[in-house]
Amino acid sequence: MKKMLAALLIFSFALSSCKKNKSADNEDFPYYFSATINGAEVKYVADDLNSQYECGVSSPYFALGDDYDIYEGTFIQDGNDNTKKNIYVHFLKYFDHEPDFDERVAMVSKGNYTYGESQGSSSTINGASIMYTDAIGKEWFSEGGSQAGSSFTVTELETNSSGTSLKLFKATFSCKLYDGAGGSIQVNNAVIRGKLLIP
Repeated sequence: MKKMLAALLIFSFALSSCKKNKSADNEDFPYYFSATINGAEVKYVADDLNSQYECGVSSPYFALGDDYDIYEGTFIQDGNDNTKKNIYVHFLKYFDHEPDFDERVAMVSKGNYTYGESQGSSSTINGASIMYTDAIGKEWFSEGGSQAGSSFTVTELETNSSGTSLKLFKATFSCKLYDGAGGSIQVNNAVIRGKLLIP
């Protein structure tokens, strides 16, 4: 699953670019990710102008015949090196047909979500999906193991007046992430605000 999702992320779309360091509270930036990961504080902040980090829409999918696993979400990554220090937050949903735009828009609403897992079939579990790349470039995935005791809640969903995406969303979450080789890390008190859906 890890390799499949990583390959799918090639189709992600970067809608903003930034190259300058800034240091400030989340509230000073339209897009941000903050969390405690294995006891360490992690924070990325971005705007559409001149921040080191950039935010964009991510829309990978897996299709086999009439089976479609659709991901809609956001990413925040270091604009100077996108191989490390990034976070992808997706909403995963299975369709037994190629979904139209309205069906993709309807994938996300305010409220609580379980965690999803792609199976490329009707066995797919709909829900949130997280991919995180740490400071040394190691990838971690929510789809790699149990999410017992984890949570994910969309707290804000609004139209993006800048036009760089259709929507903006904010979510809070906690989960375990897995490396596919027996390792795991714990994410607590996470908050992300990012872009959603190509306009």
